[in-house]
Amino acid sequence: MLTRVTRELLASYNLHPKKRLGQHFLVDQGVLNRLLLCAELKKDDVVLEIGGGLGLLTAEIAGRALRVVMVEKDRDLVEISRGVLKSCANAKVVTGDFLEFKSEENFSKVVGNLPYYITTPIIERLLEPHVYSQGTPKLVVLTIQREVAERIAAEPGSKTYGSFSVFVQNLAEVEIRSFVPKTAFYPQPEVGSAIITLRPRLRPLRHIDSRLVRAAFGQRRKMLRSALKELNVDFASAGIDPTRRAETLSLEEFERLSYNLKE
Repeated sequence: MLTRVTRELLASYNLHPKKRLGQHFLVDQGVLNRLLLCAELKKDDVVLEIGGGLGLLTAEIAGRALRVVMVEKDRDLVEISRGVLKSCANAKVVTGDFLEFKSEENFSKVVGNLPYYITTPIIERLLEPHVYSQGTPKLVVLTIQREVAERIAAEPGSKTYGSFSVFVQNLAEVEIRSFVPKTAFYPQPEVGSAIITLRPRLRPLRHIDSRLVRAAFGQRRKMLRSALKELNVDFASAGIDPTRRAETLSLEEFERLSYNLKE
């Protein structure tokens, strides 16, 4: 059903899906329902949707929430989505790049089916407190590339654990809720996806110096004493073996190193 509707909407505007900024449209109703379930929508929620595309998910959100604001960069898709949402009085479509988006709204939830090529900067901005003038959202639900989701949720000691894992986990509770097959999208991407939830923290879990994390993972196969040789770190006071590698350190251990980083 969603595949047919998507094809018809694109065809009606003579648009080719492969030219839509690398966007893959979610066309599996089961996955869409799963995404909505993960969002835990309530009647008083004000929702920000990133990259709403054709507005089909937006319409579903509008039927469950108080208000939804959809931010879409592609002007052709904005035109289509406004037609799709014309009967949804509580849905607003904004033309623009989320990375430059500013609003005075108090968003309780954020939902998005993110383009793969720009996932990392979007997540970084989502977790920056100053982006929200009226308070941080309680829940962020995203469909992203599976590899990125696994990297975000990775535990210390795994090959996928890195600086982005530390960054996100320090600012939010992370959970991979579901893996999504390529067939759930039109056109089909080359890789699988995942639905991930982020529950932003009111403050960072640990006080971690970002310079230290970048340096440690910048040469991840080297021992800490080599990777951090440009920084003045007191490993003994931190209680950290300098022969360890960055991928073995927990957030708490990165905090201990940060406290023992001498200027």
